[in-house]
Amino acid sequence: MENSATDEVVSLERSKTDETLRKKTFNRNKWFFSVSGIGRDMSYSLIDSFLLIYIQFGVSLTLAQFTTLSLIIGVGGRIWDAMNDPLMGAIIEGSHFKRGKFRPWILLGAILCGLVIIIMFNVQSIPGWRFVVFMTVMYLLWESTFTMNDIGYWAMLPSLSSVKEERNSITTLTVLFAGVGAILAQGLIPQVTVGDMRAGYRLVGIIVGVTFIAFQALLFFTVKEPPRRKVEQGANISLKKMWKTIARNDQVLWMTLSMLFYNIGSTMLIALAANLIYLELGYNGTLYFYIVVAYGVTMVAVNALYPWLASKMGRKRLQNTSILIASIGYLAIAAMGWSPVFPFSIALLCVFAVLVSSGQALFYMTCIINMANCVEYNDYKHGERNEAVVSTLRPFMAKFAAAMHTLIVTLVLAVSGTFLLSQSISTLETQRDFFEKHNASDQTYYITQVQGYLEEYVGLPAGTPEYQAVSDTVSSEIAADDIVSKFQLDPSYVPALKDAMVVLTTPDGGQQELGRLGTFNASSIDESKGTYSLKIDDLKSGDESAANINFRDQRTLTMRIWVRLAATLLPVLMLFAALYTQRKKFIIDEDYYDKMMEEINSRV
Repeated sequence: MENSATDEVVSLERSKTDETLRKKTFNRNKWFFSVSGIGRDMSYSLIDSFLLIYIQFGVSLTLAQFTTLSLIIGVGGRIWDAMNDPLMGAIIEGSHFKRGKFRPWILLGAILCGLVIIIMFNVQSIPGWRFVVFMTVMYLLWESTFTMNDIGYWAMLPSLSSVKEERNSITTLTVLFAGVGAILAQGLIPQVTVGDMRAGYRLVGIIVGVTFIAFQALLFFTVKEPPRRKVEQGANISLKKMWKTIARNDQVLWMTLSMLFYNIGSTMLIALAANLIYLELGYNGTLYFYIVVAYGVTMVAVNALYPWLASKMGRKRLQNTSILIASIGYLAIAAMGWSPVFPFSIALLCVFAVLVSSGQALFYMTCIINMANCVEYNDYKHGERNEAVVSTLRPFMAKFAAAMHTLIVTLVLAVSGTFLLSQSISTLETQRDFFEKHNASDQTYYITQVQGYLEEYVGLPAGTPEYQAVSDTVSSEIAADDIVSKFQLDPSYVPALKDAMVVLTTPDGGQQELGRLGTFNASSIDESKGTYSLKIDDLKSGDESAANINFRDQRTLTMRIWVRLAATLLPVLMLFAALYTQRKKFIIDEDYYDKMMEEINSRV
């Protein structure tokens, strides 16, 4: 009897020691895993929020070329995803590396994806349809490499702990640091790109690509994967079994549908924020920065409060409240600017963006936890966790939603006429970049030639047959000119160049606005005085910028209505669809989760 009692004491002490070590490992994992999300979400935000902006305002394309590229990203990319996302999940599930089931794929995906991002934004001097082909290849490579990382990352999350409090804690922290990454990207990118779009994105591509790799390397070397259960050791999963696992988990399927609605709606405001602000207030990166900071800081703050709010209200009640708050914010933004009583201002936009962000952040947190709990549901129903396979649907859904919002944005920009108008800014941005790369002699020649082209457009309204005839003539003249042809100048938007400001930067760093390109005396350019560039955004003199003269001041009511409806009313409909789906079909609440864990633990 004494030996039996002694064995029980030893066993109890060993269990306590094991539990202490487990908690210590979890706490270490929780912080390093969560912090690594900063680089991941910086890279995802760059593609999700800014790729279309870069293409729209930084690359000169026809409407056909722009629409084709968007369709390839939106439709072709999804077909590609339909093949490689589940396949990647099956590959990860069957992996048996010494470094773990998830980490090797997380790091490999990050390295390859980071390199793709750098190339994507640093190869720019490819015109027209060749650019469409180039960006198509780069986008599909980005999707494939990001999938390696993304599925491994989110599949690893539920494997780190099945304890409800720990699961909530690490999920909250992961989403919080992901929000930090998104804020850094969305807040800083407009600051370095507006008015210097192409050079800005070259720098951004390098910074984000390197940061992505560095943060995922941090995860690889610091996060310890929990050991696999015996039933999983040495097991592989066939494609047939993979599809069976997904199809029979009804809860993950309903959550995927709900989050698809949510992700489409919740991204529309930020996806169209640039066009919304540029149309209403002007081409200014600082204004865009304000809304992103208001939106992002609120999201991070609310994520930090989520555990407390969830404990007080419960997930279902919290979801109802969050959708109501977000809807109020959206409807207020929809009503702004149509009368002097309720003007469109950046201050009001930020206030209502806070409501939108707080509501959406709370709802998203509940969705991520619900999605992670579907792993335990799979274990409860079928005796298998299969984290990578079950988690495959989350990244697939997120990228599918991103493609859908890309298609919606493309439709809005094309049908409303906003894209064609924005090509004035694209021409200005492109010419600014080429102008800065040439010497003073070529710059002088360029200004003289462009002034000659401008004279041919005098008195001709854009869109008329006469205007198109002149564009054709100027196109031939540009093609025959050895110097100007290097600038990839679109003849349809030559008139926008007359408003660009020629700026002198002196050797001591001072800048002087010398005059608009349309009236500037090119013979006054003197290389000994400093370097010359074109200024297209806000001017120190206070005069209106070339971008505003040719974009905001040329807006139409149709453009404003289309952009506003897509950025506000569509999200409200999508958010209510997401909430309705979970209310009707999702059954894993707090009590049901406790029941599942009791059953699962009893089998061990």
